[in-house]
Amino acid sequence: MSKQEILSWTSLATSSSFLFFYVLFNFGLPGTVESYSGTFVKTFFNLFWIAVVVEIIVEISEGNKKVQKDERDFIIEAKGMKIGYNILVLSMVIALVQIFISNLSIMSNYEFPFSLELSSVFHFLILSLFLASAVRRSIMIYHYRKGY
Repeated sequence: MSKQEILSWTSLATSSSFLFFYVLFNFGLPGTVESYSGTFVKTFFNLFWIAVVVEIIVEISEGNKKVQKDERDFIIEAKGMKIGYNILVLSMVIALVQIFISNLSIMSNYEFPFSLELSSVFHFLILSLFLASAVRRSIMIYHYRKGY
């Protein structure tokens, strides 16, 4: 397993943990999973710290002998960036349309079915950022595992 693949796995674990804790602290868990909430929190907390420790160990073990990226690494990173960027741009467009619809509903004193508060749009953008990062790293891991 190459250094880039290990860093992709740790970044995916960190993004997943941040996404889980953001949803947990801002929205809470649904009633159907309340009995497992302690297990979820412990699992994602441990996952986050394990990912951070592995990333530190990989950086220390490399030391001054940095491994240069080859063409394969650049191609895989470009594919991951392309899809992550597309997800982020799509979510930004959705958020802008949502803000426009919300402003129309305020100006016309009519409640549109898809109008949301500005705080909901902000949460949507934060979740989109974490999702784009996780998808980007997942695509990179897929291509590393595929043996591009």
